[in-house]
Parts: sequence; structure tokens; C-alpha cells
Amino acid sequence: MLYRVVPRPLMPSAIIGEVDIPYNLWSNPQFLLFTPDGTRILHGSTNGTIRVWDLSLRELIKIPTEHVSQAGDWARLLNDQILVSGTSKGFYNFWDVTSGMPIKFCTASRGPEGLDFRHPASAPNDLTAQRWEMILRDANRWQDDPRVHKTHNRVACIFEGSIFVDEKSSNTRIASLNVGPKPQEDFMLSPGGKSISFRLPGSNDSCLWNIDAQTVYRLNESLCNQRFYRREWSSDGHYIAIDGYSDFTLWHTHTGALVSVLNFSRVFQSQGRVCFSPDGRCFAATDGCTIKLWDMKTALLHGPYRLNHPLSLHSGVVDISH
Repeated sequence: MLYRVVPRPLMPSAIIGEVDIPYNLWSNPQFLLFTPDGTRILHGSTNGTIRVWDLSLRELIKIPTEHVSQAGDWARLLNDQILVSGTSKGFYNFWDVTSGMPIKFCTASRGPEGLDFRHPASAPNDLTAQRWEMILRDANRWQDDPRVHKTHNRVACIFEGSIFVDEKSSNTRIASLNVGPKPQEDFMLSPGGKSISFRLPGSNDSCLWNIDAQTVYRLNESLCNQRFYRREWSSDGHYIAIDGYSDFTLWHTHTGALVSVLNFSRVFQSQGRVCFSPDGRCFAATDGCTIKLWDMKTALLHGPYRLNHPLSLHSGVVDISH
């Protein structure tokens, strides 16, 4: 009897884009984020350069700023006409990007009496003047850090060996978790306030506390290279990505399951940046030399998938010894 071996069809790659960034030894990524509609990627560098890419990673805009501080901590693209960079201290810079050569036409700073705008005595042209009037009329569009996707009114804090979660508006305690040794201070509350990612002292294991379900999972326990630098929530809080040395593990926050591994192909530096698109369809990462873009649907289809069992939790005390 003859047998015919039918090759298994290859799954499509989850990577849908990759581009090299002109590298400068003194340049690291300052920020990486998507525009709210998910059609553009903004990348800021510590050498002061801001770049805008489309989802095919074709460079659309490049702004070599006058000073590294002007790149800011984040950036926004307004109607494909204005790029604004901002800092956590309330300083803003504005460029008209409608022409091939971006034109800086305005700055602003946040003071005790509101925003203080400064712009050239005579705008470069009437179009730029119109741009300035547009941002002046609708300042709420660009003041806040776009990386913050907070949709809740919860706050979390650490005291001794416990994590506490309170409802800020009513000052009501919602939940507490005793983990024994004091957790590290770099805990992260999810955008919807339903989960907390935390680490224990002297450990790079990441733990996930599902606050409402009162379940705790240890993530990365059986994975090698447990050292990680970056964690990032998806905007809906359903997934968390964890840097695992040269790849990113994706975890489902409701079940604690490992749902995919995204390979970056080389060591991901501590200065790297990662982000999900607002609609959760894409995930992007950069180490300052390369930007890679993954399709989440394909990544979740690829896996690997691994179930995870919650740690023992009794009366708000979790057993992390196993």
C-alpha cells in the first residue's frame, strides 16, 4: 500500500511589518505609540527625532527637532495636519506637517492660570496661522498623554506585604491582597482597573491579580529567560505582553493563560518600547534599531497556548511558595 505525505500548510507569519531605523549610538526610543484610529505609528528618539509611519511601516513624516527635549515623552497627530509633542511637565511643541518640510509654529506650557502659548510674531503662512487657531480652540484634544488608557476610578497602593485597591471617588476599599514579602513598586493597574501586574522582591517572575474574580496567576514560571524589562496592557485590558529577553509573551488576563509568543529575534534592550493599537488588532515593539509590527489575530492563532492554574488564595492571602 502506498502512502502519500501531504505537507502541512504553513501558517502565515504574525509579523506584518518590519523596518530598520537609522541608528545612532546615543539614540534610544523615547516613545512608541499608535494614533487613536490605529492607522499611524509615532516614534520618538532620544536624539530628538520624531517619525510617523503607516501600518506598512512606510515613513510618512520625519521631524529632526532643534533640541532633544522637543521630542517629548509622547506625541499626537491631529488630522494629519499638526504633530504635537508633549511632556509630563506640561510643555508642548507644534509642527505643521502638511508640506514636505515640517514647520514648527507654536509652543505651549501649562501654568497656574492655564496654557501659555507662544508663536512667531508672523506665522510662516496663512495656513499655519489657521492650524494655530485650531489647536487654540480645542486644547483638550492634545493635552493628555495618549498612552494612558484609564477607564476606571480605582487606585492601588502597597503597604508592607499587601496590595490595596480603593475606589477613588468614594474612598472605599474594594480589595486587598497579601502576598507576604513586600511587592516591588513597579506594579501596574490595567486600563479597566480589573487586574494588577506585580513582582516580588528579588524575583523577575510576573504575577497577575484578577481583582474582581479574586484569582492570582504566576506568569513566566516555566519559561526560560525570566528577566523582563517591559510590560504592556492591551487597551481593553484583556491581554498583557511581557518582554522575555528576546521575545514577548502574551497572556490572557481573565484566565492567566499563555496565548502567544512573539519573537523579536534578538535581545530586547531595557530602553525598548512596546505598544498595542487602540483597537487591539496590532502589537508593535522597537529597540531603537528596528520596529516590528504583529497582527494580533494571527499571533493568537499561532499560539503556543498553555493553560495556567491560579495560585492558592484564602481570605485575601495568596500562597506564592509553589
